[in-house]
Amino acid sequence: MNRLSLLALVAALSASPAAAQMTGATLDFGHSLFTEDSGISKTSLGGSAEFGFGTSFALQGDLGYSRLHGVDENATAAALHGMVYVNPETAIGAFYGIEDLAGDSVDFYGFEVGQKSDLFDVEAYVGRADNSGLTGSMMGLEGRVLMASGFGVGGKVNHLDVEGLDTTRFGLTGDYTLPNGLALTAEIGGVNADDLGLDGTEPYVGIGARFDFGRGAMFSRRSLSAVAPGL
Repeated sequence: MNRLSLLALVAALSASPAAAQMTGATLDFGHSLFTEDSGISKTSLGGSAEFGFGTSFALQGDLGYSRLHGVDENATAAALHGMVYVNPETAIGAFYGIEDLAGDSVDFYGFEVGQKSDLFDVEAYVGRADNSGLTGSMMGLEGRVLMASGFGVGGKVNHLDVEGLDTTRFGLTGDYTLPNGLALTAEIGGVNADDLGLDGTEPYVGIGARFDFGRGAMFSRRSLSAVAPGL
């Protein structure tokens, strides 16, 4: 899928609101940093919205912005997911997105599967990044178990292997949802990326907030910069 195809799908979705119904949306904010050097940090803001076409098909759109304090640059990303619901809680799909960092755009695309229920959320994806000078693979797995009294705990693993950058991120996550629906989030983990000048695996921490409309979007936002908590 190219950029014209992505724009055509978005235009078709916007032009026919009667055919699509918003089934969920998510807004999120986060700030993460390396514990050894807090100057290597990232602040991000974004959102996703999902539109259903009947009971089996849906489209999800993502928009995201990140400020990479370590390199004093901005990153913006947009992605579109097309999915088929196997049952009301499980979907398989494909995604295509564009990310711009310091004026250089990279296309990424791949396949994904996810499940969202009252007890747990889990998703996995595998994909590829591609432009004239940057190609490689991306993959990830993340899950969350819903506990009593508004608490949730989970974990994630993400891997990005593109020319000049081989990065693996793994973390433990926790969240607490307030009565008004706002979830406060926290994360602790490590990043292994020799190409970023890190000495082995470097620990990081992150805090943030998330608000789900309805049941929220099925899939997390996709982007290349999401793999590294700070640059």
